[in-house]
Amino acid sequence: MATIRLARTTVGVVAAVVTTLATALLVPPAAASGPGIWDEGRWLLRSSFSPGPATSTFSYGRGGDFPVMGDWDGSSTETVGVARYRPGVSDDLVWHLRDASSAGGATVPSFTFGQVRFVAVDQLGTIPVVGDWDGDGVDTVGVVRYSDDVDGGIRWELRNSNTAGPPDVVLTYGRGRDVPVVGDWDGNGTDTPGLRRSPNRWLLRNSSSGGDADLSFAYGSGGGVVELPVVGDWDDDGTDTVGLLRNEPASKPEGGFPRWLLRNGNSSGPAQVSFLYGNDSFFVGLPVDLVPRLAYR
Repeated sequence: MATIRLARTTVGVVAAVVTTLATALLVPPAAASGPGIWDEGRWLLRSSFSPGPATSTFSYGRGGDFPVMGDWDGSSTETVGVARYRPGVSDDLVWHLRDASSAGGATVPSFTFGQVRFVAVDQLGTIPVVGDWDGDGVDTVGVVRYSDDVDGGIRWELRNSNTAGPPDVVLTYGRGRDVPVVGDWDGNGTDTPGLRRSPNRWLLRNSSSGGDADLSFAYGSGGGVVELPVVGDWDDDGTDTVGLLRNEPASKPEGGFPRWLLRNGNSSGPAQVSFLYGNDSFFVGLPVDLVPRLAYR
């Protein structure tokens, strides 16, 4: 699967049609994940599984940053952050994490971790990720590094504190251009690696180590349609599950990916919640290196 490139966007009006594929609450439980959009430094967060405007809009970061959301202070609330690449200055990623989803300065002292590299002229070879790798209730940083070999293994470098230093955990999981995802797949309080492999195979692992997937299933169109992965705890049961982002119409290879298709189990089956949030003003072009759609809680 191609890696991810973000195109500069302008803020637009959110589309207003909702389709439910199965019985589902359109207002998520209080602590469930909600949908968010990153637009080159502008954040648009929504608190319901329904079309409409953002319920919170603010600026944090700038164009070219990589957006992340995590619980940086152990408060059980996920807030915004960015990993910044400074072309011509340094290949190091500089992380700017904030303990509130609002405009302002970083509340975690900024630090470097990971280095940006490319596996082709326009294909990013380093993907920032975040998760609670050690189960202490605080999300910390990591990077996923693709091999220069198009079929080579994928290296994960994870750190257990939001500070500069070497990775605490290094593993190889995935191959080629699998798309990395992170979640607590078994509800044990620890985030672990996962992959979405083209065209529609999900490979989720319950430990931060190499090996075979603990969960392997198909979810998605199976080919001919570009779909981007998104992960969240959609029903507030303590387990992260899969979701997809799709264009309207689905045959468009590029665009806003405004159709959210969420599933409450890590298994094959239909989407249990489907709604539109976003539009083509939030443009994502191919190849896709980092999905500018996030879940937060």
